Amino acid sequence: MQKLMKGGIVLAKKKSQKYNIDDEIIIGYNTGAKTDNPPKKNKKKNQNNNKMSNGNSNKYVKNNNKKKSKWNKIKKVIFTIFKIFLILAVLAGIFVFLFISPVFNITEIKVENASKISENTYISLSEIQIGENIFKVNKPRVRSLIKYEPYVEEVEVKRNFPGTILLIVTERSPKYLIEKDGMYIYIDKNGYALETKTETLGLPILKGVMTDLRTLTMGDRLYDYDLSKFNDLIKIIDGINNNNIEEKLTSIDISDDDNYILDFEEEHKKICLGDTSNLSTKMLWIKYFMDEKREDSGIIHLEAKDVYFTPN
Repeated sequence: MQKLMKGGIVLAKKKSQKYNIDDEIIIGYNTGAKTDNPPKKNKKKNQNNNKMSNGNSNKYVKNNNKKKSKWNKIKKVIFTIFKIFLILAVLAGIFVFLFISPVFNITEIKVENASKISENTYISLSEIQIGENIFKVNKPRVRSLIKYEPYVEEVEVKRNFPGTILLIVTERSPKYLIEKDGMYIYIDKNGYALETKTETLGLPILKGVMTDLRTLTMGDRLYDYDLSKFNDLIKIIDGINNNNIEEKLTSIDISDDDNYILDFEEEHKKICLGDTSNLSTKMLWIKYFMDEKREDSGIIHLEAKDVYFTPN
């Protein structure tokens, strides 16, 4: 038996037993054994706690970002409203200045291209007043007022700053006459009645019109039935001028567009033209008969295939 002593206490062990210090229990001596690891359950709890903590933190950040985003939107709206208000205030100031400042009062009214109608008449028709603010001039209204005058085909109203109004007119010109009660109604190339006078101005008289002259007022147009002949009239007049037919055309009967009748009164000749087909050839025949039958009065027939002259 071996004897062991520790701290005054003797422990006996049989000789037959092997000695193993790891199996001995020594009272009062700390072996410094390692502590066991914490249970796995505690780790899971800590992980869950960490996740909850992170989740709460993320929610806080998201909420904070939302608040910042809302505030930024509010600031943008406020800034936009402020800019709009500032722009409106500036525009209002400019508007007040333009309409009140005497700098922009009208000092002169000019008229261009006045021929048939006097400049003073145009100014009177416009109803524009000297001293009136130039921005208060209603251009569409001025155009409408001036175009009441039958001779006016178009008018343009311009502002020349700071104080000049410019009226640019395009006037109609008489091209034909319509006889009524011993007087003549002047008709332009588009069929507008311009005025009534006794002078013929050397223009051809239109005969056979269907428009009711009793109700026709100056500035009105002829009936559509008569207007449908005006393209042919232009061709006939241009044909006479372009072929150097110097004889004076007195009248054109337009009652039948298949057979226009031209009267050269001073030459004592009438021409049954037919329609306006082959017009250039017909004009050559007119010139030929005017030269060959200068001393004869009669009718030149061009309405059929056979061309001939019948004396009166």
